[in-house]
Amino acid sequence: MECVTWNDVVGLTQLTENLQNAIRHNKISHAYLIQGEKLSGKRMVADIFARALQCECDRETQQQATLFDFGAGTDGAGTDKNDTGVRIKPCNQCRSCRQAMSGNHPDIIYVEHDKPNVISVDNIRQQVNGDIAIKPYSSVYKIYIIDEAEKMNVQAQNALLKTLEEPPEYAVILLLATRVEAMLQTILSRCVVLNTKPVPEDTIKKYLMQRIEIPDYRASICASFARGNVGRAIELASNETFDHMKSSVIGMMKNIRDMEVNQIAAEIKKISEEKFDTNDYLDLCFIWFRDVLLYKACGAGSDKRFIIFKEEMSDIAAASRRYSYEGIEKIVHAIDRARSRISANVNFELTMEKSMVKVIGVRFRTAGKIYFFNPVDFEIKRGDHVIVETARGIEYGTVVGNPKEIEEEKVVQPLKPVLRIATKRDMEQEAANKQKEKDAFKICLEKIKKHNLEMKLIDAEYTFDNNKVLFYFTADGRIDFRELVKDLASVFKTRIELRQIGVRDETKILGGIGICGRPLCCHSHLSEFVPVSIKMAKEQNLSLNPTKISGVCGRLMCCLKHEEETYEYLNRKLPNVGDFVTADDGLKGEVHSVNVLRQLVKVIVEVDDEKEIHEYKVEQLRFKRRHRRDKNDSMSDEELKELKELEKLEKQEKHDAKSKLEDN
Repeated sequence: MECVTWNDVVGLTQLTENLQNAIRHNKISHAYLIQGEKLSGKRMVADIFARALQCECDRETQQQATLFDFGAGTDGAGTDKNDTGVRIKPCNQCRSCRQAMSGNHPDIIYVEHDKPNVISVDNIRQQVNGDIAIKPYSSVYKIYIIDEAEKMNVQAQNALLKTLEEPPEYAVILLLATRVEAMLQTILSRCVVLNTKPVPEDTIKKYLMQRIEIPDYRASICASFARGNVGRAIELASNETFDHMKSSVIGMMKNIRDMEVNQIAAEIKKISEEKFDTNDYLDLCFIWFRDVLLYKACGAGSDKRFIIFKEEMSDIAAASRRYSYEGIEKIVHAIDRARSRISANVNFELTMEKSMVKVIGVRFRTAGKIYFFNPVDFEIKRGDHVIVETARGIEYGTVVGNPKEIEEEKVVQPLKPVLRIATKRDMEQEAANKQKEKDAFKICLEKIKKHNLEMKLIDAEYTFDNNKVLFYFTADGRIDFRELVKDLASVFKTRIELRQIGVRDETKILGGIGICGRPLCCHSHLSEFVPVSIKMAKEQNLSLNPTKISGVCGRLMCCLKHEEETYEYLNRKLPNVGDFVTADDGLKGEVHSVNVLRQLVKVIVEVDDEKEIHEYKVEQLRFKRRHRRDKNDSMSDEELKELKELEKLEKQEKHDAKSKLEDN
């Protein structure tokens, strides 16, 4: 046992002061429970406390020397700044201290157990209950140290409880546990419970650099990874496996976006083969993305002291550009879920496989929503037709992409399997259904006229198994179509569903040509409607005339969303019209106009008492950006009235933003 003293305990000031005060004032409890993580220093503190209680040095005259001075109340020489001439036990020199350090003290008993995961009732009865009645051999106290006390089963704890209720006056029992929740409340109520608190990273880093003599960047990684546990940091600093694992994690994190699924699977298998600690591996992944997030949030000018993987700064900068904030958040949540599964004894490879699910994307209509299905063992490729089971029944769909691995949280559970790849007979049935839909559309139009209903029929659709016919329609208000449904059911002899849809869904089904001269986005490629607002038009410096920014459906054009992110990014770099700027050539003036895409600014400047317009790159200007002027100020009363009407429609659309076409 190493010759350590109170001052060698790093960062656990409150814990050590409590125990030292108990010795100073001779108020020793019969039982203590010290709670803390593995390697957090609780065993070291218990050893020092036991030696201090048994120390035979009665006349202390000077402050003790230490191996490494980290006490807040000491100076560089190891002496107490408030030294009163009293030395704190243990002295580490008397016979009792030397016996304790050699592990041969007759009155300091360490409770042992044969089974690695449990301390049985026999262990407690034989080593504690059966021995405690014998008085100390040579000391004042008889001390029992039970490490990993949380491993005591209920019977063992109940056996110990009898001793704790009526202990001999010379007995002191030290319980060391990582999880106090595993202990019976009756045990806790009879112990003084003390906790080892996390040590600040800076303190651990300083300790590692001075005591272990490792470089700054390595000390930072170990201190951050240890999460306030000094013993863990010391272990990592001298662990070659940890270095190998760190290199493996960094290599994978750098290239994971460019890796194929089989390469990722091989890396996951390598983790098990190398026998890396899975929790440590996930912690390193977490620290990597923590650095990426920090760099992304603070930028290149941020203080590099807070980056852990300093030697990988260029790769962290590159990763910060590739990942969005939302993407990083999802990754962090995935790491937390993986950690929870592993703590629940789920196999590591299975955990990582569960984080990624193999799927294919299937559409049931042109530009329709993409649904994920399990490809099972079928060899499916893009463009194939498949038969799947949906909420509407058996459906015929088109595969829009090759099988791929995606994050588990993106999949709506349960993930349904593909029933089969469409056969020639299935394709013939689908073609027949399309013809039947045309006939059903005509029949429904006649029935609507017959019942004199104010509704516009948009489309008719059969499910693949002919189990149901759906009719899509638009109307200004609610329509009582109960009699129409009965009439249609008598004709088609199957289930009938009439579904009222909005104007955006109507345009998506019917299609058309936009003002750009191209097919409508919603009909050609947009699988889901995106939220669009007036703010997007303002950001792109478009006319706020409703006739120019509304689409065929009468709502704001979906394409306003396409370039919104780009314009937001570019506009942040530019001054507003009317702002005053200073150019690199020393001229000052007012912004006349800006070219957002080219990042050019035209400025009205004075040259020889004459006003001229000069064009500059935005990098050549210095300015303080003001709030953008509201373009509503320059609109006529009639345009403002139209705009308010469009805003009402926009609010109405938000309440009905989800497409009524999809229900799979």
